[in-house]
Amino acid sequence: MGLKIKISTRIYPTEKEDVIRKAILSIFPDANIKREEDYLIGYSSSMENFGKILREMRIRDAARGVFLSNLKGNKLIFRINKQVATKGKISFSVGDVPLGDITVIVEGDDLEDLIDKIAPDTRAQRSGHS
Repeated sequence: MGLKIKISTRIYPTEKEDVIRKAILSIFPDANIKREEDYLIGYSSSMENFGKILREMRIRDAARGVFLSNLKGNKLIFRINKQVATKGKISFSVGDVPLGDITVIVEGDDLEDLIDKIAPDTRAQRSGHS
């Protein structure tokens, strides 16, 4: 599928860089992260662990809604809460967050297939008919 995933977040003076770096790696274990001025910027090529966390947290339907509303052609952009990420969990950010958040930009072909894979519509499965 050839995914390109860019993960970026601003590091504030009150934050520890290694904590934020570990938070990103807990969600994107294959990320290659570099510091650029006040930002940590990482690149990954897999949403597999992200999907696993969504499944474990049972938030796939919520994630699906966020993904579908933020999908523009071959690009998907969404934000996750930085503090929640330090616990290895995912919470989607809406509006301004005091310490900022982590922006994730996913580029690739067939992103609808990726969304179906990591955030399937579980409501249809629960109701017993499609």
